[in-house]
Amino acid sequence: MFGMVVEKIIIPEIQKVSGPVEKKICAVGITKLLTECPQMMDAEYTKLWIPLLQALIGLFELPEDDTIPDDEHFIDIEDTPGYQTAFSQLAFAGKKEHDPIGDMVSDPKILLAQSLQTLSASCPGRVTSMISRSLNADALQYLQGYLQAASVNLV
Repeated sequence: MFGMVVEKIIIPEIQKVSGPVEKKICAVGITKLLTECPQMMDAEYTKLWIPLLQALIGLFELPEDDTIPDDEHFIDIEDTPGYQTAFSQLAFAGKKEHDPIGDMVSDPKILLAQSLQTLSASCPGRVTSMISRSLNADALQYLQGYLQAASVNLV
């Protein structure tokens, strides 16, 4: 069931996440899933490891996917005739965006690089072979940039 959620929901839909805080939350969660969850390195979920890493790099580097599926034909309240909403923005009541991760993670790309180094040290050769064998060239180039920025190497 977990594999289906990752394969059918997380990987294809991660690009639709908008907002810097939301992207940061998703990036930290996926990084921890990739690097701190031993089951992701087991035979059952190994096939999802590279696509999930590629989706995470896409979250960092690709523009947000704001397309709406064809089968989404919901009628908004604003579209119904005869209904009008009223809204008054309060001048001094702005809502500060809450970042639950805060300063624990300043740059999710650096966290990914450092976490991959830790995982690589615990599974020598396995992570680097999976990455070099299966990750597409663009994603690999971005990942190498993250590793250089964090001053880490994979074993």
